[in-house]
Amino acid sequence: LVGRRRLCNARVLVGGSSPRTFDDSLKSHCRMASDSNRSLRLLLIATVVALVNILSWHSSIERGNYAGDVSQLPDNSTLASHYGYRSGGLHSGVGLVTQDGMWGNEFDEKYKYEDIKILGFTDKNYLPIAKYWYMRLTALGHKEHYIVAHDEISYNALKDEYRAIPCIIQNPDYARPVKGLWQQIMSARLHLTVDMLRNGTHLLITDVDNVFSRYVPLSGFLEEGYDVYHAFEMRYPVNIFNQFGFVVCSGHQFLRSTPATLRFMDLVMNRCNREKCDDQVTYNYVFFLDLDIQWDGMETPNNTHALRVNISEGENSKLLVESVTGRSNVTGHTIKIWDRDFAWRLAGALPEFCPSSNNWLGMPTKLPVEMTGGGNKVHTKIAGFEVWDQQCLQKAT
Repeated sequence: LVGRRRLCNARVLVGGSSPRTFDDSLKSHCRMASDSNRSLRLLLIATVVALVNILSWHSSIERGNYAGDVSQLPDNSTLASHYGYRSGGLHSGVGLVTQDGMWGNEFDEKYKYEDIKILGFTDKNYLPIAKYWYMRLTALGHKEHYIVAHDEISYNALKDEYRAIPCIIQNPDYARPVKGLWQQIMSARLHLTVDMLRNGTHLLITDVDNVFSRYVPLSGFLEEGYDVYHAFEMRYPVNIFNQFGFVVCSGHQFLRSTPATLRFMDLVMNRCNREKCDDQVTYNYVFFLDLDIQWDGMETPNNTHALRVNISEGENSKLLVESVTGRSNVTGHTIKIWDRDFAWRLAGALPEFCPSSNNWLGMPTKLPVEMTGGGNKVHTKIAGFEVWDQQCLQKAT
């Protein structure tokens, strides 16, 4: 989206190519807005803030008094060069140092006309976390990230200073936070994902409480060439995990806009054909029950030779860690599951099982109150950013 505010029925520019119109299905439940001048101004502000606060950030972390203020966010790649957070020998707490995503900007020119977006999602309850997530990506150097707002309150709070996509949920079921509103958000997220893929946009779909550690140019995923990229989850849904030995994460995935990807997403939407659904359950049911995946070089990733997290009990016990690839015999789409060191997901386990300095992002959960300081869910989620930086990013070797 380029220039002034636009709606879904307006002509939009996709990656610099000829104007095209959004799919009619998108018009029915989502509107899009962007302002290049605002985004440029925001980027400049974030850059200045990052440079000014590099030293204060470093010293405040050492003193343990960082307050989680978005305005203090540094450019972590700059911190790396100044303080060596991302240098030295390599070691990963999950047992394998990833080589995923180790390219630079060498593919940007080749794919400069491709439209690639990063989408994080929020409602009014998660708004502080979404802002924090956005500013962190800005500080890392991203310019293609958007916050999808699911209510008017959050959209109005974002539209003037952030790249925002309004995707307003009609009749939100606030009376049932999980079975109601949360599943409405997950369903809307899937519908928007499909509509944008159909429009030719490649998407990184990510939760706003995911903590990015370094800048990875998304053009590299187009060059690598798989249709859909997944991250390892832990054990939910449990029945799928118990049957197949691993599950994938709906909260962080890269989807190329290809016919094969759309065939995969058609299967997903067949299992989420209503206004409410659990996308984590939906993706995994499709992944394991509908795709008939032919894995490269193995019958299944869950085999006796597979590398696993070296924990003998608890929900992190023996989780798979090594990247695998394959192709669906049903849709023909190609699949890659990233190394757990690259897209890190465990419960607690910090700092003992921190990833290596090649890590892209962390998806920490169930952090002890001694680390987060307790408080409500929003406070503990924001505190998780600081915990990740203190426990893992600073110590990455």
